Amino acid sequence: MRPMVALLGMFALTGGVAGWGQDLVVVAPGAAKVELENARVRVVRLKMPAHTSSPMHDRPARVVIPLTANDVRIIRANGNVGTTRTAAFIPAWSEPAKRSVTNLASPLENVIVELKTATAPGKAAQNPPSPAPLDYLADRFHTWLFENQHVRVFEVRIPPGQVTDFHRRAYDSVTVHISGGLVAWQAQGEAWSAATNVDPGSAMFDADAGKTDVRRMRNEGPAEYHAILVQLLR
Repeated sequence: MRPMVALLGMFALTGGVAGWGQDLVVVAPGAAKVELENARVRVVRLKMPAHTSSPMHDRPARVVIPLTANDVRIIRANGNVGTTRTAAFIPAWSEPAKRSVTNLASPLENVIVELKTATAPGKAAQNPPSPAPLDYLADRFHTWLFENQHVRVFEVRIPPGQVTDFHRRAYDSVTVHISGGLVAWQAQGEAWSAATNVDPGSAMFDADAGKTDVRRMRNEGPAEYHAILVQLLR
């Protein structure tokens, strides 16, 4: 029964039109929604019910942040088939590809940061830059996860009531809030901002490229603040 369910899911997600080599948002409008877009990135939220499929579509270079566990079957344009299992909250870099996807398990939700200016394959760095450049985000609550010439990705975990070190955010960036909560900012030498409420799973873009100010962040909520920060290096 599963193949039939998946096929029905494909038509449910696409309105019965199975495009080949098209934009995911176009061929699966019921599953993929644009959260924000500018000249540098497009952020797409993908929600797929269990045992549904997307049609064949093109994907650009991107960082995928799964908000749930993923257990999917991928069919590529050349006919190769594979399965991928990913834990929730573990971001990954993905190169451009043409494929269709079937969700094999429970409902999934991903936030996808698509890069508009990444024209070359990513060259992964094995470690954070050393010595750290002046524009490197150095803070005890920001953990380096991975980078290439296009992006640098951090996991941010701030316990309730804790304050980060003063640090510089020198690149445009996308933040995906894994948890919600109340956060406040303070630029060095200035007063604290009012606390801002962030919704779990939400995404925001910060135009920080070229800025030289340093600031710190305070978690004013009752639970840990958890986010993924994607810095755009070029």
